Amino acid sequence: MNLREQLRLTLPEILPDDPAEAIKGTELIRLVRLRLGEGYSDATLRYHFSILSYDPTSPIAKVDQGQGYYQRQKKSAGPNGASRTSLFDEEGESDQCWSRFLRMVAIYERLSLQRSRYPFLLNRNSSGAPSMEGEWDIPDLVVADWDLDTGSDDAPRFDEAMLNLRRHLGGPEVGLTGVQLKLNVSLDTFSADFFQALSATRWTLQSEIVIAEGLNDEALVDALRSLGHQFGVGISSLGIQLTQLDELPSAKELRAMSAAEFEAVHNLLRIQKITLPTPRHGIDWPALNALRKKHDSVADLVRWLSECLAKRQPEWVGGTVR
Repeated sequence: MNLREQLRLTLPEILPDDPAEAIKGTELIRLVRLRLGEGYSDATLRYHFSILSYDPTSPIAKVDQGQGYYQRQKKSAGPNGASRTSLFDEEGESDQCWSRFLRMVAIYERLSLQRSRYPFLLNRNSSGAPSMEGEWDIPDLVVADWDLDTGSDDAPRFDEAMLNLRRHLGGPEVGLTGVQLKLNVSLDTFSADFFQALSATRWTLQSEIVIAEGLNDEALVDALRSLGHQFGVGISSLGIQLTQLDELPSAKELRAMSAAEFEAVHNLLRIQKITLPTPRHGIDWPALNALRKKHDSVADLVRWLSECLAKRQPEWVGGTVR
């Protein structure tokens, strides 16, 4: 049995499950030698650790932006054939997944508003709840960026000078970012997740993927970074554990929090930027018009944007998800 096969059998007995408890290379070498003996040099073992950490089928993962190794968690196949976390495989756990997703939507909406960006939930069915699997032609949310009058003491209002300048120069009066939300991604699922997001956001000015869980696996981060740079998609993580989402108030309560109350939630996040979005030259108006006729939520988006322009001020229409 060669060294790589020996390590595949031995490492699961040594490596911790939690990336926060990752073992540094020197300590991992010592622990491996206790089982395999002194027949391999430090350089040989380090080489194999590194190579295996980029193999999605191996038990070892390397911490991104840090030192140390931990045990890569296995994923189980969901009903659609794609590899998903085990939470989706048990019928009794579906409510927990929904609650996590809805809380993530609420958190992202609040983060957007803090940066004077106005989110609009697109991915929802007729009952008003978003689809867990998402769509391939519309994103979970569209975020509108307006030029605002920073000198206004009352409710935020548009900067008329900038709005008129944009109009005269033929540019969009509002920036639209398509955002796809994911509770987590893995080396098994990231490619499908990425291209679903790219497909769903291709008609907006720019595309983003936001992931709830922290991205600790160096191989996964590198793979996402490569796709993000290649296709101009922004990728980031909120850096919050799914179990932490379970402990938060409901999505409705998160939306209703005061700024001071939400600050406690914000402090739980460890936001990680993998890539920044690359703006496109313009909105794909024919595609938007076609989607408006296909999806009621897109028609609602168009009406909302028109109403904001008519009132000359932005408006948050949050709270559509309970």
